[in-house]
This record gives sequence, structure tokens and C-alpha cells, in this order.
Amino acid sequence: MPIVLTLTGHLNPPERLARDEVRDWLSRAAVWFEGVGDVVLDARVVRDGEDRPVLLVLLHPAAPAAEVRLGAGGKVRVTAVTTPAGPGYHIHLCGLLRRLAAEFQFAWPLDDCTDPTNYFQSRDRERCEQAFLRWLADACAAGATSPGLPPNHGYSHPGEVLTPLGPRTRAWRDQVAAAPARGREFFPWWAPDLDPAFYRDRALVRLWCDFPWRPPLSEEEGELADQIANDLASAFKLDPGAELPWAEWLELLTAIRGDEDGYCVTPDDAGLSIELWKHLGPLPAPAKERIGYRRYAVRVQLDGGWSVEVPGELLRERNHDRTWTAWDGTRTVWFQALRFTKKDGAQPTAAETAEVGRKSLPEGEPLPPLDRDGLRGEAVFGVVEEDGRRLWRLSGVTGAPGELAVCNVYVGSETDRDWAVHTWLSLRHA
Repeated sequence: MPIVLTLTGHLNPPERLARDEVRDWLSRAAVWFEGVGDVVLDARVVRDGEDRPVLLVLLHPAAPAAEVRLGAGGKVRVTAVTTPAGPGYHIHLCGLLRRLAAEFQFAWPLDDCTDPTNYFQSRDRERCEQAFLRWLADACAAGATSPGLPPNHGYSHPGEVLTPLGPRTRAWRDQVAAAPARGREFFPWWAPDLDPAFYRDRALVRLWCDFPWRPPLSEEEGELADQIANDLASAFKLDPGAELPWAEWLELLTAIRGDEDGYCVTPDDAGLSIELWKHLGPLPAPAKERIGYRRYAVRVQLDGGWSVEVPGELLRERNHDRTWTAWDGTRTVWFQALRFTKKDGAQPTAAETAEVGRKSLPEGEPLPPLDRDGLRGEAVFGVVEEDGRRLWRLSGVTGAPGELAVCNVYVGSETDRDWAVHTWLSLRHA
């Protein structure tokens, strides 16, 4: 089970708060979080599944954003999963939330707070660290193959045990299960201080898990590249002698320089690049594992129980019309899930849903049909004109019982046909 910090406080307003007053308070809290320094990566007010405002505060990419909610009666509630970021995150967040309460003039009564490490009540750092080590040891003893990563991360990296800071071996997992103290380096935020290790490891988590290893294609990707570059620069400034991912840092700066649409704000620093080359050395670095799970294919969870495998470097987006798109400069994968029932309310078979989809296929060269794992599908391949460009498109439909997946794959060259077919055939249904 993850370590979850839950705090409850009360504003005691003179009367019940209207929804716009709740949102206004959360917005002011977001501004406060953004102003505490570069430890906060993002703070924004969104709406949850029940259309209620919630403030999401992200301090570290290894842990989900902390949730701050405010009820109409003035109850403030914070929920934060602090694993697997580490005890440093847990301790730092506790201090930040105490500052929030002081700034907005309310308190966190200890009787209304739940902290599995007991740090918020006792401020016992050693006890907090031991709680995190036990959590990791339990995960390792249970045979976890990706401790600390989301359940549906989809990474296809060949490592035996995948972690936020890179792959480990099964032998490492067994050692940590037997001796929890061996797992300290698993956590990217061990000490609560914002020291060189904090900035280095926060950058490493994003290089391993998030960075697509190409120039950014959106504002969000530009912000990601800037934040990684800033963290590496901070680590280097605080400790010029620290060991940093020099080759990957150069690769990151090359991607930023390739940003033709202005998504990044990191300046082009030729002097820094020269300094990085000095650390890397004049000769090729010894063969070693290249950082980045997204250098490999990623299986992405889609709507309706579907999933598809796409290259890790593709930008992935969910649109308001319930479609999903993954793309780069030359390739695009488009997906939509549809649900069917018969007139009598019965569930159609995979073959029946595929037949419904087949009628919508455009003209093109028929491809070999799909028939495996209870799925049925058909696809065609041909030339199309899109925005004045000549492209090749695979149009495919895949049926499962009661479900139909519509998947179009666009490529800029006919030589990418095999890749388009592979992508369509990678569709799975749970």
C-alpha cells in the first residue's frame, strides 16, 4: 500500500461558501504554492469527475500531485501520496503545508490528520525514513517488477525491474527485500533539503520516465524540457563536482535548440555545451545503459479497455471528442472506441462488431484480416490528401464483444507501411 498523507483543517467562514468562493480560495492557494520557489513544478485548479474544483500541486514527478480541496463549510482537506518520491518529499511537503495553514490562518488539528509515518505529529525523521524503506522492502518481497511506477506505465524496456530512477536487477530486488536499508538509493528525494541530489534526481526521473528524446511538439513538452534543464543546471551550480548525466544533458539541449515553434524558453548557451563536452570527454563514453524508457515502445491504455503499442517518442493527446492521437512530424495514430448492442439488448460478438466497422472502411488495398485473441478486424492501406499533403493511411477496425476500435495510422512514406500495420495489429482488448 502507498504511503498517503491526509490532513484536515477548518477555515470557519461566517456562512457557507458558494462554489465561486471555493474556487477563488483554491486559486489564491495555487498562486501561493507557485510563489514558494522552484520546488513546485505546477499548481492548478481543475474539476474532478463530479465537477468540483480541486487544486493539484506537483512537487515531484515520481509522486502524484497533492490534492487540496475546500468544502462549502470551510473544511480544507489535503491528500498526498508520497511514495515513491521518498521521505524527503514527505517531510518537505509537511513543512510546506504547515506554512500554507499559517499563511491562510487556519490549523491542522493532529486528531484530524493521518500520517502512516507519524512524521506530521512527531517530526521524527528517522522513523519516517524507516517507513519508506519498509514500504519498498514489502514491494520487493512481493516480487514487484516496476515498484514506484504507475500500474499501467506501459514501458517495454527490457530491464528486469523498472524503477523511477532506471532499471534494476532481480538480485537487487531480493537484496532490498532481505535488507531494507539497501533500498535508500531507490528514492529520488531522500533528504528534505533542496540540495544537488534533489535537483539531479528530479531531473533523472523525468529523463527516464517522461522525456521523448526529440524537440518539443507542444507547450507542455516545452515546459518539461525547460524544467529538466533548469534542474540539471541547479544541481551543477550547487555542486560542480557532482556526477550528472552529461551525455543526456547534451541531448536535451540539442532537442531544445531544435524547438522551431518557441515552446522552450531555455537560452542557447554555447558555453554550457562546451562545459558538458569537457565532462563527457573527447572520446565516446563507455558503453552503458542510455537513460530513457521512452526510447522504447510504450503500450498506452485507451478507452473501452483497449490498448495500443506506439513508439515512446510520439506525443500522446486525448481530445474533447473522446478520440486519442499520438503523433510526431511524420507519423500519426488516431483511435476511437465505440460500443454496440443489438436491438434486443444482447451483446454482439467480435465478428459482428467488426462487420459493422468494415462497412465504414474507405477504398484502399485490403490487408490480411485480424483473427486472434478473440478479436476480429479488417484494414485497408492507401494514399490520401491531408491539408495539401500526400500521405499514406492505414484505416483499420477491430472488433471485440460489444466493442469496436477504429484506428487510423498516417505515415509520410509508403516505406512505413510495415510499421503502420504493426501498430494496428498491436491493439489489445482487456
